[in-house]
Formats: sequence, C-alpha cells, structure tokens
Amino acid sequence: MTSVTPYVMVDDANAYGEFLKGAFDAEVSNVLTLPSDARRVMHAEARIGTSAVFFADSGAHGERCLSSPSEPAHVQLWTTVPDADAVHARAVAAGARSAQEITEQEDGSRMGGFVDPFGTLWWVSTTRPSAG
Repeated sequence: MTSVTPYVMVDDANAYGEFLKGAFDAEVSNVLTLPSDARRVMHAEARIGTSAVFFADSGAHGERCLSSPSEPAHVQLWTTVPDADAVHARAVAAGARSAQEITEQEDGSRMGGFVDPFGTLWWVSTTRPSAG
C-alpha cells in the first residue's frame, strides 16, 4: 500500500492544531514537544475524516527552507468534506482569509478555498448529491 501524508511546517504548531480543530473538526494527536521547550511542537498529527496531516513548528536550523509566504505558495491542500460551505465559514471564523467563496460547479459539486493564518491554501469541496 502506498500513501502520501502532507507535512506542514508552521510558525506556531499549537495554534495550527487549534485552527484545524475549529475549521475541520480535526482530531489532533501524537503531539510531541521539544525537550528543551515544551511550547514548541516537533511533531503532531491531525486526522481530518480518513486523512492525516502532519505538522510541526518550523525551526531556525534548516528544518524549513522558506519562512511563511504572504501568498499561499508553499503548499495547497485539497479536501473533500461533507459540507464545504460550513467548513469554509468555520475556517474564516477561525482566522482564515477567503480565497474563493464556495460556489456550485458545473458537475453540481460545491467548491471554494481559503488561506489559513499560516499561509496554506485549502480547497474544500463537497461532491454533488447523488440522485435519489
């Protein structure tokens, strides 16, 4: 079995975990803090539906190549959720900036995006309801 898990480096992993909880109802687990600084996270995992996102605090010693960009250039994440409108609204309420309002697509699905407070562009989509 092969899989890919995104690993996002941010300036405040504890706040990032709280954002994921608020926007996606994520379950955050396996939070490992630095032995030298319990406020900094060296690894954490968030379960969003059946997927996982790993995240940690970035560091000054090459753990991350670039600082957080002002535009979402370093990573984009696509998520399929039961209610894209609700996730988008919760994300904005949790501090994200809307990049594209949720709109109905030609295939009947609903999709839009937001940039979280850490510079990650999230696309959220809800599949078209199946015909009864």
